Amino acid sequence: MVYLMIDRLLSGEYKLGEPWKLPRAAGFLVPLLRDAPYDERGYVLLQEVEGKVEFRDTGSISAVEVKNKSGFNVFIRKGTMLKGQGTQSRSPVNGIIVEPFNKYVPIPVNCIHASHGISTGAGFEAEGVAPQSIYQSLGHQSSTWASINRYTSKLKRSMRERAPIPEARLMDVAEDNLVETEVAAKEVTDVVEDALSKIPGDLVNQIGVVVFDLQGIVAVELFDHPDSWHAFSKSIVRSYGEILTEEVSELIEVRTDKAVEFLKTFLQKAKNAKSNLITENNVSKIWRLIQEDVDGEVAELEGKEIHVILSRPRGDEMMGEGVDMQLQELISPSPYAETEEAEDLLEIEGPDMQEFIQKKGSFNLLEQLARTPQRFSELVQERFVSRRTLSTRIKEAEELGLVQKGIRKTNGSPAYTLTDTGEEVKKKSEEKVK
Repeated sequence: MVYLMIDRLLSGEYKLGEPWKLPRAAGFLVPLLRDAPYDERGYVLLQEVEGKVEFRDTGSISAVEVKNKSGFNVFIRKGTMLKGQGTQSRSPVNGIIVEPFNKYVPIPVNCIHASHGISTGAGFEAEGVAPQSIYQSLGHQSSTWASINRYTSKLKRSMRERAPIPEARLMDVAEDNLVETEVAAKEVTDVVEDALSKIPGDLVNQIGVVVFDLQGIVAVELFDHPDSWHAFSKSIVRSYGEILTEEVSELIEVRTDKAVEFLKTFLQKAKNAKSNLITENNVSKIWRLIQEDVDGEVAELEGKEIHVILSRPRGDEMMGEGVDMQLQELISPSPYAETEEAEDLLEIEGPDMQEFIQKKGSFNLLEQLARTPQRFSELVQERFVSRRTLSTRIKEAEELGLVQKGIRKTNGSPAYTLTDTGEEVKKKSEEKVK
């Protein structure tokens, strides 16, 4: 598959603006620009026709219905937060272009407010974009819930340190309620909110952004037309705020001059990505791009690319799963919320534990350490996952209290061992497999 917008970035037809970063920030942003002339758009964004696009709850956690009465093809970006009106809030797990039909069609979603009940037939209102860390979890319900809890907990800690008085509203919001957390955070006037308002997102000919952190590129996002970018730019830029406001030691120099070099390498990898068709209708196709170091999505309208987003993958457990399923599979009831067995597991262990145990190599790690304490080098030799993935799994298991560093009784050497909680989770996981 030829990715035309990626080629235009590589060729220089789309240009890079000046890098922007906060003082002491780890992350930075580079605007993407496109000179006129521009082709006429054959679509609008949801945010341009609010009130003319209706959403209603199907009664299933994994789907809502949408009716487009605007008279235009309407693009809905993955990660758009749909605030429930008396029902749990949701977010689309992939981008979608809705045709102007006066009937409801289903779209696949994840729940972004786990503790709220579902009310069949209830409506929704668009409310900004999910933060990048949560965006990347969409398509995997338990991962989405876990990401929301991590994000909101971190945000509250940060606000507590910065603004002890204005933070009260935010502190009262449940940590599983993403929409209200984001709304409350906007109301807190502090240095972070002030900084976010200054991020360059509204240059006249801007069509997107490239976002960097200390590891390289976090995401590349662009539209085919400046009007599309401007319709949604503030929400999109804000969704990267967790990266752009992360502070780093003054001893570390952030090399913004390396941006072009990193971007070219990243885009070359994206060009070699395989593509899976997520969903299609009479006028559009949505593709998922999968490559070892790039995870992305391309939206096509009548054969023309209108939106591209490329991200650094969260981890190899995400590759090739969930979001590249067909629409009819995605809108089936979620296995994490609508079976008694899954509810029992979540109630006992929590969404973080549920997410961990499903990851590649997690059960193998617990199984190996249940036999005997082992050093990292010994676990590597078992070859159930790569060295890099093993290191990640061990760190995650330690954070969850499943694994700890200890001393071997036989020779006094350091080794990893299971905690009592780790033993219990391993046993429960074995029972579920049986």
